[in-house]
Amino acid sequence: MKNLALVIGLLAVLGCSAKNDVFSTRYSGTLELTEHVLGAKVAGRLTTLNVKEGDMVKASQVIATLDRYEQAKKDYGRTAELLKTGGATTQALEYAQLAMEDQQIISPVDGVVLVKTAEIGEIIPAGAGVVVIGDPKDQWVRIFLPEDFVDQIRIGQSASIKFDGSDKIYDGHVTFIATEAEFTPRNVQAVEDRITQMFAVKVALDHPDEYVHAGVAADVQFKR
Repeated sequence: MKNLALVIGLLAVLGCSAKNDVFSTRYSGTLELTEHVLGAKVAGRLTTLNVKEGDMVKASQVIATLDRYEQAKKDYGRTAELLKTGGATTQALEYAQLAMEDQQIISPVDGVVLVKTAEIGEIIPAGAGVVVIGDPKDQWVRIFLPEDFVDQIRIGQSASIKFDGSDKIYDGHVTFIATEAEFTPRNVQAVEDRITQMFAVKVALDHPDEYVHAGVAADVQFKR
């Protein structure tokens, strides 16, 4: 997909390169969401998985648990009771809480489940992904600009964004400009050929919209 986007971006630029003006060109890309790959801090067998792809989740929601969760939960409750009578310390309770949390996978954001990468019963290595959560509040379009255009924009640069199938124009701004080219044609010899070195640029939506979805094609045009 990245190679296809590079080619589309290159053709769009070459079609009006005589203007040598980043503001006179529309750049093609696709809408993406910031993704969070969630996994457990420790290894274990996955015993519960409370979501499916497409589900909406809330921050702090328990997504899944491992096989030692129930025991860790009992240990925490027992330690909490002992603390009331002086039979345990605050530090012991904190350790019990951490042990319980290690057996849980919790969403850090409000979002949507994009992918499940494991199923109940599987052994999950420490840190391995179980689900991928997309953050609808952090939507952006990745485009590619040639070397002689990328120097004409800056972080925070305003832009307008239009999605296929909709007449609505969204406001956006540049949040990332790559410091290295991601595409260079073979056998570059002439100075003018270096226009085809492409730099990735991320343009975030100022006001994310729940009615546009990741993967939808978009056109971006920078504002002066």
